[in-house]
Amino acid sequence: MRTLSFEGFLHDFGNVAPNTMNMSIYRDRFHCACGRSHWFDESIDVVCQGSRMKVMVTCPEDPSYIISLKIKTFMLVKFKGFDSLAGTRISSNEDALSFTTLRQYMRRR
Repeated sequence: MRTLSFEGFLHDFGNVAPNTMNMSIYRDRFHCACGRSHWFDESIDVVCQGSRMKVMVTCPEDPSYIISLKIKTFMLVKFKGFDSLAGTRISSNEDALSFTTLRQYMRRR
């Protein structure tokens, strides 16, 4: 997993959209930007989705970490796990405000 600046992370993630996927079928561990591994279930905060089965999530232990996860599938049917693509840590007030705005916008739609 690549560790990027907040701006670089958003650029790398690409276009965002409100999450419309049923995430309850995806259960597996993922590598987090905080350096640990976490279990993915309904308690994980999915901020938004991107193109090609990609989601942006926050660390369940420290929400200042944000991770881009690729959902791996076989023939778009069988779940095969997660690839942790990139991560960042929100470290400035400006980045925190930008992220809060993004999260609020994605939840209003």
